[in-house]
Amino acid sequence: MQLRKILSILLVVLFVVSAVILVMFYANVVPLGSETEQMQHGVTDTFLGWGVLLFIVCAVAAVAFPVIEFVKQSIDNPKSAIKTLVIAVVIAVICVIAYSMSSGAMDSITPTLVATDEDTLKWSGAGLNTLYIALGLSVIAVIYAEVAKKFN
Repeated sequence: MQLRKILSILLVVLFVVSAVILVMFYANVVPLGSETEQMQHGVTDTFLGWGVLLFIVCAVAAVAFPVIEFVKQSIDNPKSAIKTLVIAVVIAVICVIAYSMSSGAMDSITPTLVATDEDTLKWSGAGLNTLYIALGLSVIAVIYAEVAKKFN
């Protein structure tokens, strides 16, 4: 119960600071002249810094809370925890397969507006391959569910 109270207070503090920064931006409390003036007064750094901080808080929460729930679930029901671990391993295997399928080579349709290296192209290809595999598996699962429903 104490953790909920701390998280509620943290949420209110984040909201209030965000609201103050938002009002400062739209009410033009700080000088918002040219880009050079904004950099001299630190306005841009303040807004970007707060955005990065909020992103980090969200990323930590997005990872920490599912892990906490998984630990609670595994204490209460170990069989469901094993199912969750099997699903996580299957997803990891799919990602490894997608990474091994990507070449990292520059092809004729790769845009050259941004400087890229082989490692960046390999990770981009891995992401696309993961998307294609997941899309294919989801289509197969939908078709299987419909066909199985017809026979039952």
